[in-house]
Amino acid sequence: MTDATTLASALVALGAPTWRDRKQAADAVAHELESATPPEVDAAIERLLDLVLSPEVEPRAGAREVLVRHAALARAALRRRIDAQPEERALVELLSEIADADDTARLIERVDAHRHGANMRAAASAGLGRIANPAAVEALLGMLDDPSETLRISALDALREACAAVEPSRIEPLLASPISRRAAAAVLGQSRSPDAVEPLVSLLLDAMAGVRAAAVVALARLDDELDDAGHTYVVGAALSRADAVIKERLRGLLEHRAALVRQAAMRLCALAGDVDAITVLLEVMDDPVALDRGIAMVAAFGASANAVLRVAAGRVAPSQREQLFRLIGALPPGRVDPLLLECLTSGLGDGGEDASVAAAESLALIGDRTCLAPLYRAMAQDGRLGESAADAVAAILGRGTNSAEDLTLIVGSPWPSEAALARNLCRVAGALGSSRWAPSLVGLLGSADSSVRVAAAIALGSVPGDHEGADALAFALADEEPLVRAAACRALGQLAVPQAPQALLSATHDRAPQVRAAAVSALVMLDNPIALPRLRAIVAEDTAPAAVVHAIAGLGRSGSDQDLTMLMSLSLSADHEVVKAAARALAGFAHHRATAALLGLLGHARWDVRWSAAQALARRRDRTALAPLLRVHEDERDPLVRQAVGDAVAELGGTLSAERRG
Repeated sequence: MTDATTLASALVALGAPTWRDRKQAADAVAHELESATPPEVDAAIERLLDLVLSPEVEPRAGAREVLVRHAALARAALRRRIDAQPEERALVELLSEIADADDTARLIERVDAHRHGANMRAAASAGLGRIANPAAVEALLGMLDDPSETLRISALDALREACAAVEPSRIEPLLASPISRRAAAAVLGQSRSPDAVEPLVSLLLDAMAGVRAAAVVALARLDDELDDAGHTYVVGAALSRADAVIKERLRGLLEHRAALVRQAAMRLCALAGDVDAITVLLEVMDDPVALDRGIAMVAAFGASANAVLRVAAGRVAPSQREQLFRLIGALPPGRVDPLLLECLTSGLGDGGEDASVAAAESLALIGDRTCLAPLYRAMAQDGRLGESAADAVAAILGRGTNSAEDLTLIVGSPWPSEAALARNLCRVAGALGSSRWAPSLVGLLGSADSSVRVAAAIALGSVPGDHEGADALAFALADEEPLVRAAACRALGQLAVPQAPQALLSATHDRAPQVRAAAVSALVMLDNPIALPRLRAIVAEDTAPAAVVHAIAGLGRSGSDQDLTMLMSLSLSADHEVVKAAARALAGFAHHRATAALLGLLGHARWDVRWSAAQALARRRDRTALAPLLRVHEDERDPLVRQAVGDAVAELGGTLSAERRG
């Protein structure tokens, strides 16, 4: 229950002199309403509605914010007020923000030109746009014939908000007015009709920049809508037929200050086949979405983009090299201008790491054998560049037919045994996954550089088959460096060779916690029953939390009553990570006792434990949990837990009421 005094004080503070104090008061009122009794809620809502109508300016915004945040609590009282004060526009404006389908008739009545003024009708139209049901849309369509330009724009904005698919013939007459043209363009973009394409393309020539921007966004949306309806490439066909002036206008929108407009223009330039637009891209790819659009544009142009990119490469600014390298990587493999491949290999030595990594990653996509030598040199670099270069070498070798010979020619014999180059060679061998490289990797397990030994162990885990690497990894469990022993454990778990279980069981007694945790994780991966007694002992005795958590996961696969009892006791642990692991493990037991234990965890003090329990209940599919889950959903305040409980209800075949969903 809330403190009535605290709630009353917070309501008074909504009229505080400073904005910060009023904001804090609004947050406090919203929080207190969550735990208030029904009479307290009713009184507070009435007080908030009084403040919305108050002649004092200060408390209005805070009161409105609270009412919007608690729309479900406010609607009934607000409706009573509106019915009692039908001409109070502030109340209708508030209703427009929180209205649901039950308010349709109330708002339709207020767009009646014979009974209400323009401001009231505009406020009501916004609410109808949010409701967006057929009756609301029909009322808004009726407003398109209103003599008031302002009200026609209000109706258009509401139709856009409603995502209403309006026949273009209803909207096209409004394009004649420069005042309503921009709003009309947005509605045309969601019409889902091919008839809207030509009017929107024509708007790209409009004298007003705002109209052109709205048209380009609308065309991009319309292209999506038409694709979904089976009208593929209608927008692209119209743009490809467009004259050079329209394409030039589109290119100009690539530099628009709004990211949404820039991204839409990129897409339409690609549809129009305007390959020269690529030269503008480097100036505007300042966010990840724009970069993705630019890459998609180059991919759409294919090999024809080579010439433009070659020109761009000759005059690109240093700050744009990363974007250039990404664009080059979108060209089709095997059809890349050699000069652009040379641009990428030169970029491996770029002063900035981001650009060098971009060059390496693009070479992984489109590079060929001629790129292997510079990439091999880049593999000697520490950090991201060396690793990206190694990934590129592996990708190029993987695409070839003579990968073994090519790698031997580059590396020679013997392999380097220390530092970044040796580590990254292990990365290449692991990515190729060929047992041909097992002897070289085994040799690197004896390197004086412990980081190389770790890399060799990791790589051997990625080389499938029964090879000498398995025995070498077992010996590596005695390495002096804990990181090497841990990597060997994980590799043995991946290989799943016959000698792995016994070797890993021994490693669970290692003095280093990270090694024990890695050994337990590998044993769980093997899912061998021989490990169960040791896993139980680890849960009971080990002091390393990670090892215990992995062991609990292994017990979750056994299905035995003994392990069920242990997991239920662990659900009472003071260590929340152990409790979460127990919850996840309980999902694998069929017995109803597991359901009862998980339902108990839905009352845990920590949100992440409750979230784990809800997810486990969803996986169990035990319908006896449905009624308790519905009750929990009513009371749960954490949004993530609430969503997980709702998902569990859905998995069990239940449904949430509208109030419970909110």
